[in-house]
Amino acid sequence: MSAKWVLLSLLLAATAGSGCHAVYGPTPVKGDWQVLDTTHYSFNVRPGSFAEQNAGRLAEVLDEQYEATLRALDIRYAGRVSVFLYNSAADAGLDSERAGTAYPDTESVRATAVAPLNDGLFVLLSHEVNHVIQQNAIGRPGTSFMGEGLPSAVLSERFHQLGRTFLCDWTARRDAQIPSLSTLVDDDQWDSHDQQMTYNASASFLAYLLETGGPQRVKQLQRLDSAEFVKRFGEIYGRSLNDAERDWRAFCARGR
Repeated sequence: MSAKWVLLSLLLAATAGSGCHAVYGPTPVKGDWQVLDTTHYSFNVRPGSFAEQNAGRLAEVLDEQYEATLRALDIRYAGRVSVFLYNSAADAGLDSERAGTAYPDTESVRATAVAPLNDGLFVLLSHEVNHVIQQNAIGRPGTSFMGEGLPSAVLSERFHQLGRTFLCDWTARRDAQIPSLSTLVDDDQWDSHDQQMTYNASASFLAYLLETGGPQRVKQLQRLDSAEFVKRFGEIYGRSLNDAERDWRAFCARGR
């Protein structure tokens, strides 16, 4: 395993510190904030902070991701996302220095934004804003599989290397360890697996479906709950989930 691939795996694991809360917004903000508006976002940053110093680059990455998400899923959304970028986990009330939470109903995100300015930070913030965009455009996910997989399945590769190409490579390298998808679409079993495994496997499979079959059928999976997911998948795709899983694993094994 190359050192480069190990580093990318660790960076993508940063999204394991992410989350989504459908209803509530960030807790009342305290202290000094500066608001920086971009094409699609209002960045709320601490004056003099790392986030303020790098706001231009973060805006470039996230504005491009916004457009990439709309294209990848063929959806319409014109909301402005409020992104609160904190100086530390303690400042944000989050669990780690690479963590975030999305609040789709209030179109907002809370996240830590600390050095270094790298792929891990870009992926974390992109994943969180995708929660907001996707849930407002196609509805609340019925499973954790869709809720956490789809935001990463559409990650743009323009500014980092942790999009669908990486996910497919990860799948090929981890094939023997990846649980069956029929267990991952079951919310009663989702938390029994390693979080990086569930996030990456769901994202990789959904990225495969998007690449090979387009977004329309993927969007039909969004609101399905665990009890109906396997049956409805077969009706939507004309093949069983098990057959689609076999094809996905083979697709990644041969290098796409």
